[in-house]
Amino acid sequence: MMDTNDNENKSKNSKFKRNYKPILYIVGIVVLISLIAIEVVAIARYTSGSGCSGKKPSSSPADVTPAPNTQEPGNTEVPQNTEQPTGENPTESAGNPTPTPTQPQGSTPTPTQGSTPTATPTPTPKQTPSGPTPSSGIDEVAARIIDPKDIDFSFLDGVSKEKFDDCKDNYDWYFAPVNKDEKGNVTHPWDRYASTLYLLQKYGGIYRKNTNQKVCYLTFDCGYENGNTSRILDVLKEKNVQSIFFVTGGFVDYGEMTKDMMKRMLAEGHIIGSHTENHKIMPELSNEEFVEELNSVYRKLKNVLGEDFTMLFYRPPQGAATARDLALASYLGYHTTFWSFAYGDYNTSNQPDPASSLQKMKDYLHPGCVYLLHAVSSTNAAVLGDLIDYIRAEGYEIRRLDK
Repeated sequence: MMDTNDNENKSKNSKFKRNYKPILYIVGIVVLISLIAIEVVAIARYTSGSGCSGKKPSSSPADVTPAPNTQEPGNTEVPQNTEQPTGENPTESAGNPTPTPTQPQGSTPTPTQGSTPTATPTPTPKQTPSGPTPSSGIDEVAARIIDPKDIDFSFLDGVSKEKFDDCKDNYDWYFAPVNKDEKGNVTHPWDRYASTLYLLQKYGGIYRKNTNQKVCYLTFDCGYENGNTSRILDVLKEKNVQSIFFVTGGFVDYGEMTKDMMKRMLAEGHIIGSHTENHKIMPELSNEEFVEELNSVYRKLKNVLGEDFTMLFYRPPQGAATARDLALASYLGYHTTFWSFAYGDYNTSNQPDPASSLQKMKDYLHPGCVYLLHAVSSTNAAVLGDLIDYIRAEGYEIRRLDK
């Protein structure tokens, strides 16, 4: 009985081995092939990745752009014998400038030392004029008259409409006081914040120009005419000096006298720039209104001076501006022009003393100085010749703004 059972069990085992042994061989072979494949993949990944025998990810340092002047104002008084930083209105002052504010939302980031400002790509507008850039030759570009309906203003998305970081209660343009040592070397105990200077550089704005050279620029604002512009032109012609006159729409419309003056300005080598149609506070205007303030003056000047007349420069009334204004003016082809000297010369009913005014102008002479003088000022007409003589005696060259 026992032998019979043993024989049956052996028969079953033998039959099982015959039936399943090939399957076991196949399973084993599959497992072996899988292990080999996994090993091959692992080796391939290692050799083609960031391992010691593979290529490292390529990296190259970014181009480093020198940071603008990062000097910030402290709570120190303006040194004696220098003007407190003022805007076009001398009753406004920078006072004790506030500490460096936080960056307003939507404004251009303030570059820090050693960092590179990242430019935000600008969408292609409906019509793209060849506007100025800081690196382009100023005399190679010109503004254009563009219908606001033809402009896609989306390129201004995210551009700040807030006051500059170094402004306090208003938009007025404050300029740096000047310190001079016995050798005539100039320092500025206070200056515009780095964020403001960066915006000027980015959008082709002018505050001072060619600060590494002994040069300066005479600029005149012509809001209206009262008889002094011709006297100023006479002095400039006598001294062989070329300057720029920023005119409003009202000045152009005054009559044949101002039209003849503007023709004389061009004939004698001066530049004519825009001081806007209505002398409004530009940051308070819509994009469309901003464009028309510049278009209107340009159209009028072309009617007077011919279709070949071109404009390059725009001066915002009271120096009121934001990043939006700089960007939009640049888009239209203008260099927004501020100043590094101004004083209370515009009040025709209370003109400042000529001698003290001339001394202020002398004290503020510095490399790259942009003088803002009003053409309605009898004081300016009286002292302009002496100022020019002093500038040249100090070894400075007086240039046109496009040079």
